[in-house]
Formats: sequence, C-alpha cells, structure tokens
Amino acid sequence: MNSIRFILPFAKPYRRRYLAGILLAPLSIGSLLAIPWLTGNCVDLLRESMSPSNGADSLAPLEALKILLLLIVCFACIRGITLFAIRWFIISASRKVEFDLRDRLFSHLQGLDQGFYNRWKTGDILARCTQDVERVRILAGPIIMYSANTACMLVIAIPLMLSISIKLTLLLLIPLSLLTLSVRKIGPRVHSAVFKAQETLSDLSSLSQEDFAGIRVIKSFAQEEAEAERFRKLSGQYVDDNLEAARIQAWMQPLVGGVNELSLMLLLLLGGWYLLDAGSDLTLGQFIQFAGYQFQLIWPMISIGWVVNQFHRASASVVRVKAILESESNINPPAEPSRPEADELKGAISIRNLDFSYNGKKVLSNVSIEVPAGHTVAIIGRTGSGKSTLIKTLPRMVAVADGKIFIDGIDINQLPIGLLRKAIGFVPQESFLFSRTIRDNIGFGLDAPSEDGVLSAARISGLQKDMDQFPRGYDELVGERGVTLSGGQKQRAALARALLVRPSILLLDDSLSAVDTQTEKEILAELRATTDLITTVVVAQRISSILHADRIYVIDEGEVAEQGTHKELLEQNGLYAETYRLQLLSDELEDM
Repeated sequence: MNSIRFILPFAKPYRRRYLAGILLAPLSIGSLLAIPWLTGNCVDLLRESMSPSNGADSLAPLEALKILLLLIVCFACIRGITLFAIRWFIISASRKVEFDLRDRLFSHLQGLDQGFYNRWKTGDILARCTQDVERVRILAGPIIMYSANTACMLVIAIPLMLSISIKLTLLLLIPLSLLTLSVRKIGPRVHSAVFKAQETLSDLSSLSQEDFAGIRVIKSFAQEEAEAERFRKLSGQYVDDNLEAARIQAWMQPLVGGVNELSLMLLLLLGGWYLLDAGSDLTLGQFIQFAGYQFQLIWPMISIGWVVNQFHRASASVVRVKAILESESNINPPAEPSRPEADELKGAISIRNLDFSYNGKKVLSNVSIEVPAGHTVAIIGRTGSGKSTLIKTLPRMVAVADGKIFIDGIDINQLPIGLLRKAIGFVPQESFLFSRTIRDNIGFGLDAPSEDGVLSAARISGLQKDMDQFPRGYDELVGERGVTLSGGQKQRAALARALLVRPSILLLDDSLSAVDTQTEKEILAELRATTDLITTVVVAQRISSILHADRIYVIDEGEVAEQGTHKELLEQNGLYAETYRLQLLSDELEDM
C-alpha cells in the first residue's frame, strides 16, 4: 500500500486517462466473454437444426445462426478497439507519470546540499534515476492495466459460470484459492530478493562510474587487472542475487500454469460426467460456454503471477526512489526573504564570530572578517586550516547559523538563494568543465551570452592566448570534465565563466594554482584593472598572488591568527612573514 500511496500524487493529474482506461475494461472483457456465450448458442442451434424432429422449421435456427455469427464478429471488433484504447490511455498515462517522477527527482537532486553528494555515490544515484524510475512506471501502467482486466474478468466470468453450473464452478474455484495463498507466501520473498539485487546493481553502477572517471589514475598505477577483478566479483554477486530472485520467481509461473491445467482437467472430468449424465440439464452449448469462460480465465490467472512479481520489483524501486525524495537539504530558502534595493547586491561582506563544524569536528572558530564593497581580501593559511570551508559559506554551499554572515547588511540566510548565488562568481579549487564546447562552458552562467562577453572574459582570464591550440577555437569540445584541456586551461576557463556573469562578489579558491607564475601575474594584473568595482575574496597558497589585496587574513587551525596588509603582516613577523620568507627561498632555489 505504501507503493500505491507514493504513486498516487503523480498519477492524479492523469486521472481522466486512468478512469477512461479502467471504465473501458468491463466493456472489453464483456465483449470477449460474449464470444463463448454466442458460440455455445450456435452449437445448440446447430444441434436443433440437425434434429430429425425439427422438420420444416430447420431453416429458422440457421437464420438465427447467421445473426449470432455476425454478432461474434462485431464483439471481436469491439474487443480489439477497446483493448487498444485501454492500452493507449493507461500506458500513455504511465509514461507521463514516469516523466513527472524523473523530473521531480532531478529537480530535488539539484536542490540538495553538498553533504548529500558527499554521502551518496554517483552511480547509485544514476541507477535510482533510471532503472528504478522505469520499474515504478510499471506500477503506474501495466500493473494497473492487467489488474483492471483481471478483476473484470473474475467479476464477469465467475457469475456467468455460476449461472451454468454452481457445483462445477465451486469445484474449479478451489485451485484458484490455493493459488492466492501461494502467491501471498511467495510475494514477500520476491520483494526481499529483488531489493537486494537492485542494491547490488547500484554498487556495480557506482564502481563503473568511478573507474571510468578515474581511468587515467588506474592506468598510471597499472591497476587495470585489479579493478577488473573488483568489477568481476561485484558483477558475479549481482548475477547471484538475480539468480536467487529468479529462483523464487520461478515457482510462480509453474504454479499458475499448474492451477490452470488442474482446472482444465477438472472441467473435462466433471463437465464431461455432467454432460453424459441423463439426469443433468447441462447442454453441449452450455458446456462449450463454460469451457470458453474458463479458457478466458487462463491468461488473467497467468497475469496474476506476473503482476505480483512486477509489483514487488516496483515496490523495491519505490523504496529506493523515496530515499532520495525524502532526503532534505540543510540549505533551504527563507520563509520571508529580505530583498536588497533594486534586487542587486553591492558586495559588502561581514563575517561575525563564525563557527562551523563538519561531522562533529570544528573547522572554523570565531572567525570575523570585514570586506567593504569593491575591496579585495585575501585568505591564506596552511593546508586544512579551513580556508576553502570559509569561502564556501558565502554562497551557502554549506549551511551556517543565522546572524553570522551578512552581505550589504542582510543575513545571507534571509536572502533568496537564487539572488545570492547570481551575485557571486565562484571559482573552486577543482575546476569542473562540462562535456561541451569551450564557448558553452564559459557562457554557462548566462542564458544567452554575447560573443563579445565571451571573448572579453577569455582575455581577462588569460585563456584567449591559448585558443590557437584548438582547431575549432571556442567551438572545440573539451571532453568529459574538460579532459582535453590542461589543468591551467581548465582553471582559466572556470575563471572566465565566473567573470562573464559580472558578479558583485568574486570568490577565487586557489583558482590559479595550476598556472605558471608569469601567467598568474598577467591574469592578476588584468583582474585588478577590470574588477575594481567587484568585491573579491582570494584564497591562495602563493603569497605572490595576493600582494595587491587591501587586507590579508591568515587562518590557522580554523581561527584568524593574523590580519593586515602585506607590509603590516611582515612587520608582525608571525606565521605570514615566515611563510613569505620560505616561499621567497623556494623561488630563489628554483631560479638557480
């Protein structure tokens, strides 16, 4: 029932289609069962017309026989048309349900915070969004269709059989009762086995996705055979799980078939005995009618097993899809958002006594930073000191408490998320590029980027001078994750993407680490000349890249250890001065 409750909201918009399909089911089944009834009457009319006692009136039954044969053709046509209509209404509705569910799932995934993606594997998410959604569609389509047809068949056929012979019908219903009990016993085992197989498939998808994404690392360490063995073991586990599910399901088809064969044997044995009994009022035509009704019950009986198997498969998939839809983001839009004047942020940043913990471990402690609009602030510190975490709090990539971070005097938790993030150009440490053209990657943040804007952003980021390396220029495909570009080119493309949106705040999280020193100086010079009205926060390892900053903050073990201009920090002769001297010494050694 949980599976039905889950699918109902998605099916509700298409209730007219479902209603039309379900209402046509009695007409379809009725026209199908009318054929055995007409056939039995034809047999009785033929016997009547062949009777010697009928005499001159033998032509009358033949005229009635022609009408019955014409009715058989008509009902066969009605059966065909209604069967097509039922499939059209219900299956088309299930495809729309599938579309809505997949769209809902994707939209929900887009709104989840970074913590969700840290916990879930990409391959597992993909398996749930594809194969599991398809199995849920079967619940919203074929299962409903076959269930409606089977229910109508039982409701209409059994009373017709009872009208012919109550005793014979009751005897033939005994195997049906045994089948129902057996299905109820096997069903939960099918559900458990299928769920386990689908979980293994998710693990297999995750392994495949990780190995394809990290193929260069695998080859670099000559681990092809080791990874192939991991895949082989997991694939074998998936086969074993499916074989176990198939073993349990294998009982269903012989069981249903055996019930039908037993019913047919009882029909021939008991029906023949009743037919030959002189005291019985069962005619040959009625016997044929009864046999026809039972024959039409065979497929619904078989479909019961299929419906049960598919229902449990779909139920297992519902549980897996719900696990994603029920995941909640730690970052939610404000109930009553505060909007700045003209819906634009100028970029003044105020961080006040910020604390942040991750998995119970304190990452930031009592951090306070002030950045006036249009100023440049640099953040430097040892690896793991919390610099990247700090910069991720500004666009709400991670959740922070109320009253800790303000932009233009407004708490970021009270700003509309879309407005906040559109005002921020964020270039993370690991530059991600989509498998599209260079032009598409640079213009990703805008619906319709101009050619001049793309060229200008590429020039400022220093990417334009490398364009002669690509035969198609800006229309060159960069491959998955930008694999055809060097590390420095990927960073510069990501920087150009951030600059193109003309943000009020520019966040650079060590985004020039893969660029040589000379190119870095050229890019920084261009940035200083073109971003003087943009509030810029730079996280860096090399002090040479932050000398121009209006203020520099040194983060150590999650706290602000030092702050000031470059000159002031050198005079303090603390951690910053020590780091600067070490980097100067390293540069001198490289030049020797």
